[in-house]
Amino acid sequence: MFMADIAGVQVLYTGDYSREEDCHLCAAEIPQFSPDICIIESTYGVQLHQPRNVREKRFTYVIHSTISQGGRVLILAFALGRAQELILILDEY
Repeated sequence: MFMADIAGVQVLYTGDYSREEDCHLCAAEIPQFSPDICIIESTYGVQLHQPRNVREKRFTYVIHSTISQGGRVLILAFALGRAQELILILDEY
């Protein structure tokens, strides 16, 4: 996220963020200032997710199960962020 001062107006811009740490990114920090304008991308803005450990366990189980039965797995993921996260989860598994 970054802040710009435009003619005395403080504008905070951020892409999608999380307050939860993951395998490759630390949790987003709360800015120490109050912007006049805040622009936030919100792909998962109001989604409620299962706990991370439950999602990761299900993910690795499905992949392991599919491969052990001779199947193949195609994982569709966002180009940035999510793909790296999934690779790290599989590497740790």
